[in-house]
Amino acid sequence: MNPPPTTVSAADIGVALAAALRAVHGADGTVETWSAHPLSKRGRHRVVRYDVQARMPGGPEVQHHQWVGKFYERDEDACAVATTLRELTASGCGARGGFVVPRVLAYHAPRRLLLLSYEPGESVVKAIAAEGPHVLAAIGRALAGLHAAPVAPVAVTGLGAVLGDLRRRIAELRSRFPADAASLQRLGVRLEGEAAPPPTTSSFLHGDLGLVQLRWQAGTIVFLDFDDCTRGDPALDLGNLLTQLRRLTLRKPGKLPDFAAARATILDAYRRSSPDDPGLAQRVAWYEQIALVRKIHSLTFDRTRHPEADAIQQRQAEAIDLLASVR
Repeated sequence: MNPPPTTVSAADIGVALAAALRAVHGADGTVETWSAHPLSKRGRHRVVRYDVQARMPGGPEVQHHQWVGKFYERDEDACAVATTLRELTASGCGARGGFVVPRVLAYHAPRRLLLLSYEPGESVVKAIAAEGPHVLAAIGRALAGLHAAPVAPVAVTGLGAVLGDLRRRIAELRSRFPADAASLQRLGVRLEGEAAPPPTTSSFLHGDLGLVQLRWQAGTIVFLDFDDCTRGDPALDLGNLLTQLRRLTLRKPGKLPDFAAARATILDAYRRSSPDDPGLAQRVAWYEQIALVRKIHSLTFDRTRHPEADAIQQRQAEAIDLLASVR
């Protein structure tokens, strides 16, 4: 494994941006100035937006470009994401499904920096608050299109792996909340007993789908962050997304549509844009419960994302509230 990237010098970034410019706009383009702006505090990888001013041969004016740089710890991870995005773009599934994904511009191997097109857009949460059903239906249609993409990542998320992860998280939560150990054990047994067989054909999955990975771009859904894409049951992505939407409606009462109505809108649009899948509703409901257990676990044990004492206390309080909802 390569060591994690250290502080990247301005010279290194300049080299990477110049390579991206040549790859996209021709060998004779030159970068005149650039600036960097942190784009995300979430996730495993540092993400930066680069504002680039460049000049092309014979062009009288400086051109302005916005690119996204994502730093990886391993070459194979960056290359896997780049391959996925290139295959999604080449397949044309975005145009058919009403969504877009970032384009790959260049990869600077010495610093494991993947450069992508910057896809502007509004927060999908703000869009839902303003336009409600229209945006929710677009999310359902776009996700159906993404799942139908003819892209086959190497990784597969099977039911056995999901159940194994569930058992581990339940055991750790029982240790952390001894007063709830019995109810947590019953929850784990119930969820294992309710697990439905997955569909015979696996689908392309985003793998970490939530509202933060979506943007609203003039009526089109933008999907971001393909670090965890895999193959498996499409109900997994839907369960993750709907659980996040549920949490948000609880935290912002009155600002977003009623969760039950929002959930129905997304699922109806998804079904209308997908092949018939009689067991989908049952599996989605099951994966929503799985996602809720995972969220309770992360709120309880993850102290790296927001290490401040107040933030940890707030996350612990939310974990306890969510735990009460699944007893």
